[in-house]
Amino acid sequence: MPKDQIDLPVLARAASLRAESADAEARTIEVIWTTGATVRRRRFFDDDFDEELMIGPNNVRLDRLNGGAPFLNSHDSRRLDAILGVVVEGSVRIANGIGTALIRFSDRPEVEPIWRDIQAGIIRNVSVGYRVHRFEIEKRDGAPELWRAVDWEPMELSAVAIGADPGARVRGDDTDAANHPCTLIRCDPPAAPAAAQPMRTPMPKDTPAGASADATGDAQSQAAETRTAQTTPTPDPAPQATPPAPAPSAEDIRAEERRRAAEIMSLCQRHGLDGDFSADLIGRGVALDAARAAILDALAEADSAGARRSEPVAATARGGMETEAAYRDAVTEALLHRHAPGSYALPDRAREFRGMSLIELAKDALERRGTRTRGMSKLEAAAAALSMRSGAGYHSTSDFPAILANVANKTLRDAYASTPRTFTAWARRATIADFKPVQRTQLGGAPDLHKVLESGEFTYGTIGEAKEVYALATYGRIVGITRQTLINDDLDAFTRVPAAFGASAADLESDIVYAILKQNPAMGDGVNLFDAAHGNIGTASAITEAALAEAYRLFGKHKGIEERLVSILPRFLIVPPGQRSVEARKQVTATTPANTADVNTFAGRLEVVEEPRLIPDTGEDPWFLAADPARIDTIEYAYLEGQQGVYTETRMGFEVDGIEIKARHDFASKAIDWRGLYRNEGAAPAGG
Repeated sequence: MPKDQIDLPVLARAASLRAESADAEARTIEVIWTTGATVRRRRFFDDDFDEELMIGPNNVRLDRLNGGAPFLNSHDSRRLDAILGVVVEGSVRIANGIGTALIRFSDRPEVEPIWRDIQAGIIRNVSVGYRVHRFEIEKRDGAPELWRAVDWEPMELSAVAIGADPGARVRGDDTDAANHPCTLIRCDPPAAPAAAQPMRTPMPKDTPAGASADATGDAQSQAAETRTAQTTPTPDPAPQATPPAPAPSAEDIRAEERRRAAEIMSLCQRHGLDGDFSADLIGRGVALDAARAAILDALAEADSAGARRSEPVAATARGGMETEAAYRDAVTEALLHRHAPGSYALPDRAREFRGMSLIELAKDALERRGTRTRGMSKLEAAAAALSMRSGAGYHSTSDFPAILANVANKTLRDAYASTPRTFTAWARRATIADFKPVQRTQLGGAPDLHKVLESGEFTYGTIGEAKEVYALATYGRIVGITRQTLINDDLDAFTRVPAAFGASAADLESDIVYAILKQNPAMGDGVNLFDAAHGNIGTASAITEAALAEAYRLFGKHKGIEERLVSILPRFLIVPPGQRSVEARKQVTATTPANTADVNTFAGRLEVVEEPRLIPDTGEDPWFLAADPARIDTIEYAYLEGQQGVYTETRMGFEVDGIEIKARHDFASKAIDWRGLYRNEGAAPAGG
């Protein structure tokens, strides 16, 4: 018998629920998933045919279904939340020409409404999705071909709003729902209608890949004999006249019209055409064949533009570059490696862009979008690449402006992060939700504990407080990348310049924080931060043992708001580079003295922080002490909540013919409590 092979999608058939079998406690219900009935299949390009599912033991592959196949919501196999339940393993049976299975529903809250509707009989329709691996095709005079599925495999069961019609096909993007090979075996019709001996249908010796081994040999021949004997008509002893066909009744006409309307609506929905299109075909009384032709014309017209747009992308997509994000990242990595090979590695996916100039990369991006660049000048290519967009209405797989912005943003942020900020060791970090003034409370410590006599009462105490107020401020600049940058292949224009902006943002923070130490602003009580009234300014001196001893004594005399001594000791020694730095390190470095006079008293007690912003314009270098910010507030620095650090935005240029990158930084700093800080104006070393 002649045979060939075609690709078929997963098919679907209506099944039925046995509502009376629902078990509320076990959350199970029985399903009749097949009866092997013959149904009419509609084909878009070819004649209709009748499909018959053979349900003998050698015809149905039950391993997948019996191994716990999913029970889905409307054949949706792409999402995990579409799984409503599972076929109970080992519950699948075929007996007396009927296939049954037991479904167990999930306990998830979102499945509960569906389970209740099934129990109540509101959801009644079930559908089975299955693959056919081999058809035997029989031609019949005056009737559509009969396609017997002699090797088929149920894949899943689904709850559906409307039972699957004979033309139903399960569509999806996963492997199970994709097309699969199906072998077609065409059986020659009987030589004469009077043949009383049943015709044996030998099966092919070369069983197709994936077919069941049980479907070969004697079992196949016996099954074929039985089917042929059942379907071969027994000739009448004498020819009889065929009576004329009765005229169709009104009900037949209405049924045919309903079938036509349902088929047209199904075809339009299947191919993504809107309801107005199907309503027009139904309303005009267009016949099915004519409707199919109209649907094909509409699809061809709608797809022509899309096909032209997508072909260049598919043709130029290279390994690992199928997505826009992957392409952008690869080109960004190549440019960053070119900018600073020692700082940025070159991944394998970026190697093909290594050594390409900016104009070459711009043309590559245009080609990926489907724009031919042959014959373009550098100026034209730069202008076209900088005008590329992404989003609704645009079909771009390589947004070149975004690539340039990625490189600029990356270098800016990296430079910001790598720029030293010494104040982070001794100042306290905070975040502020908005730009309104915020109040920071100076907690003066808990009230004194009073003795409680026997049978006495505990008394209430209060915590005194004072407040400091400050607010965030916004700082920013704009970097422009022009067409000339691309034409001149000036990579530094959007790597070194943004990097300088990032470093500038970090330096701005240090400028603001250390300006507080240098400028000695007034506090909320009207007294300067460092003042004799605050007890935190010492006698001008170099950093000596005596000067540090004086500073420690002043720290020890600090009282809280309740006028009670607070235990605060300095932890950080903050100095400008130069003579003060040398003095500081000598005082805190552990040594091996020859006698007690040479003992380094403050060794290991202080951490030295060296900051060049503390170098004065004139006079001696000052030095400072700061307590642990976890013990008491000193100076607080703050960012806007959700934007800790410099923030960048990109847009197509208005002031420049290219791309604009705006760097914005929201930052503020304020001295909160003077008790944790100390200042010494400094003096020349003795004998200096």
